[in-house]
Amino acid sequence: MATITPTLTVNPTTMAANWTTGVQNNSAKWLAKYLAPSVLFNANPTASQAAWVAGVTAAAAAGSYATGMSSVNLTTVATNATTYGAANYAASGTKKAANYSAKTPALAAAITSVRATVSAMPNATLQDRINRMTAWANGMATYKGTI
Repeated sequence: MATITPTLTVNPTTMAANWTTGVQNNSAKWLAKYLAPSVLFNANPTASQAAWVAGVTAAAAAGSYATGMSSVNLTTVATNATTYGAANYAASGTKKAANYSAKTPALAAAITSVRATVSAMPNATLQDRINRMTAWANGMATYKGTI
């Protein structure tokens, strides 16, 4: 009879093998969300411009972002996403598989380490669960830029 055992580590080989297929299988989902976002990307060019100004002050001074956003043709955007976007998104899973495979050992080790820390924490109360969630986010954040 088979036994059920918990997975205590993350296998980087399995991660790498599943990644390409996962990206390819999600291309239709990507296109659906791209064509039906919760908020149109050009819905509020003035608010978007405020965030953009920090990195592109010269263009912001000319008002080019708000002007460009107000003249976006959403039909052209949707056509381009349908014609090129979904196929390119799916193809990226194959094109980038080698890069992803190279990173999976470190990523798997990071996930396994953070998971062990979080699993050892209490989870009886709402605050315990909030603490676990925060520990997961903070634990993974320590690996940002290193993997």
